[in-house]
Amino acid sequence: MALFADTRIKYMKSTRIIFPYLLVVVAAIFAIPSFVLANDFRMETEVFIEGGSRPATKSLTLFNGNTVYDFLSGEQVQGEITVFDVSRGRFVLIDTDRKLKTTLTKDYLIKFLEQVKSQASEDVVSRFVSPKLAQKFNPSTKTVTVSSDHLTYQATGIPARWDPAIQKYRHFADWIARLNSTRIGNLPPYSRFELNRVMAEQKLMPKTIQRTVMLDRVGLRKQVVRSEHNIHWQLTNSDRKRISSTGNLMAACKEVSVNEFWQTQSQVSK
Repeated sequence: MALFADTRIKYMKSTRIIFPYLLVVVAAIFAIPSFVLANDFRMETEVFIEGGSRPATKSLTLFNGNTVYDFLSGEQVQGEITVFDVSRGRFVLIDTDRKLKTTLTKDYLIKFLEQVKSQASEDVVSRFVSPKLAQKFNPSTKTVTVSSDHLTYQATGIPARWDPAIQKYRHFADWIARLNSTRIGNLPPYSRFELNRVMAEQKLMPKTIQRTVMLDRVGLRKQVVRSEHNIHWQLTNSDRKRISSTGNLMAACKEVSVNEFWQTQSQVSK
């Protein structure tokens, strides 16, 4: 009996030591899902041109771990998906209608912009490649303005629910601006870089962004493009299903060169 009692006392003492650690471990386990989900969010975007009442394009952007999925739709674009693999440093563009895909690495985009710089005229360089930019921030309205003589960005922002989302969005916004500059008719991304930088510096996520481009030197002709952004701070079940189906689609699509992908798209749009 004495031996049994001694054993029970030792067990109770060891339990007192182990039990608090078990509580810590259990608490940590239950904390993991909320931390992971807190880094995932979704952004719905509508783009309006020249004050139009109907959006010219819409997109749904899903930030899921180290991958961003951008689903684009509109009158001129149907069934286009962009997958930004941050860890591998690459974009995969998917044409869902024709079951084609192409891959653009960060190195490809950097070299493309270097080539644009080297081939651009002095006028284009001064206006859009190396413009003299002024920045303003209105804290009461949370409005950021980045402007030159030829281009103005004005953005209103909202606070992020958590800080990591700010840098995650800025990284994507910088690189998608580089990607968009490869499309015919689009501007170089340098002024947008500055807008992204100031927004992140003020710890803001975009609510609206308006870009005004002067098409002549006296300001008589201009193009105004406005985007409206709606952010939800968690992914839905349908979002996660869409991500899963995108992975399956990407595996099934035929890989083609960048030039062939763009050429095919331009032929379809005619």
